[in-house]
Amino acid sequence: MGMLLEFSYCIEVNTGLPCRNIIGCWSGRMDIIAFLKERFSPADLERILGGPHKSRIDRIMEVLED
Repeated sequence: MGMLLEFSYCIEVNTGLPCRNIIGCWSGRMDIIAFLKERFSPADLERILGGPHKSRIDRIMEVLED
């Protein structure tokens, strides 16, 4: 059985910004693109979605190093 995260967690997990994977996780449930565009500036969206994609293991290693 998979774990379903709360949407409130997904939109604040990244230092007050959404998780970079939010589009993939929520696109089947809502118009996540419209939601993000309504609530975040283009600069914030670039910070959220820009940059190199990290694998799950990379993110786990970052957490363990902190």
